[in-house]
Amino acid sequence: MIYRLAKKKNLKAEINVVPYIDVMLVLLIIFMVLSPLLIQGVEVNLPSTDTTKMSVQNEPMVISIDKNGNYYINVGDESLPIDLNELKRKSMIIFEANPDIEIVFQSDKDVIFDTVAKAMAAVQSVGISNIGIVTTGYAD
Repeated sequence: MIYRLAKKKNLKAEINVVPYIDVMLVLLIIFMVLSPLLIQGVEVNLPSTDTTKMSVQNEPMVISIDKNGNYYINVGDESLPIDLNELKRKSMIIFEANPDIEIVFQSDKDVIFDTVAKAMAAVQSVGISNIGIVTTGYAD
């Protein structure tokens, strides 16, 4: 019997990336086709205003307005009822203590906008310019 010593083949440890590239190109094409279809919303003509994005560095003061048009100032975990004149007075006191205060308004969706606008005007009249409105995401 003749025994041959076989040569050992050197194995190459390489990853074949061609299938991965194919998969990535297909995914890229799918996302490019679907992304324009995912845009939701109604096209509106927005007014031009001088606004800046609200940056929340500290906890903002929250003013809530219920469906009956009553104002509440949120202090910690409780909401204290407040009228429009008292809101203006307390806003002035808070603004004097902290000129960088940020105020956000949280109102019921059925509230007449005039009620929200009056509260925003009262807060702005004391010099507070960092004002925002709390909303939720779009739902059908």
